[in-house]
Amino acid sequence: MFDVLSVPTVSQHEHLLVEFLMDFAKKYDVDTSLDDKGSVYFTKGMVADGEFYPCVCAHMDTVQDEQLKWINENKRLEIKIEEYLGRHYLSCEGFGLGADDKAGVLICLTLLKRLPVLKAVFFVEEEMGCLGSEKAELGWFKDVGYVLAFDSPGQDCSWACGGARLFDRQFYENYLVKLEQKFTIKNWCNHPFTDIMILRQDTSLACMNIGAGYYKYHTNWEYCVAEHMDEAAQMGIYLIDKLGNNEYLIPYTSRMRDVNNEDDKYFFEKFGTGW
Repeated sequence: MFDVLSVPTVSQHEHLLVEFLMDFAKKYDVDTSLDDKGSVYFTKGMVADGEFYPCVCAHMDTVQDEQLKWINENKRLEIKIEEYLGRHYLSCEGFGLGADDKAGVLICLTLLKRLPVLKAVFFVEEEMGCLGSEKAELGWFKDVGYVLAFDSPGQDCSWACGGARLFDRQFYENYLVKLEQKFTIKNWCNHPFTDIMILRQDTSLACMNIGAGYYKYHTNWEYCVAEHMDEAAQMGIYLIDKLGNNEYLIPYTSRMRDVNNEDDKYFFEKFGTGW
């Protein structure tokens, strides 16, 4: 599965990763489609009438322009794996691996392999300002019940992105407090923009953004930790098991803090405002 990390991809040059995903879909009997921007949509299995798909999300582009050489030559990156204190660190010699967000793509593919029923969406051009998710095929989400993104650094999770709250207090207390008790979550953060913020605004679905195990993102020293990616996948499986094939709608709230909204006050006071 680490093969996906070796696929070079940069914003507006995601085609080799699209090809990789299409090959994966054929191997694992996943229905596929592409939108006009080139984002990739996967559907595996069927839900019954009145049920909804869990959905996972990641973006295909990176900021690592050095990977253009490998893209133009249709070559794979050389992944360096080092073991330290029982953990495996993956990097690319001389420049960043692009684990933001190829680590998220890998986690989504892991869930697709393990779960019989799942939707997944992989967006282009997130690093350019979520240009792919802004043009998402919203009709595709009509039978989606909630969305799990894997595009948070390290083992941090997002309670908000760009100030847009991803879930409400009831959802947090019913499902995510138990997640904290079972898995490692270093921090709950109000992160900058990412695709899940756009989906939250456009669909009113409960959304989550889980740490994908990458570190020092957007730098030449970027790396990811295999064990942290594996735990993120386990978190996804655990959440989908608990949430089931149900729909969780939470009306969208403005990105500006609403002092009269009790849930907004709860999260700002509990976790703070910044990242």
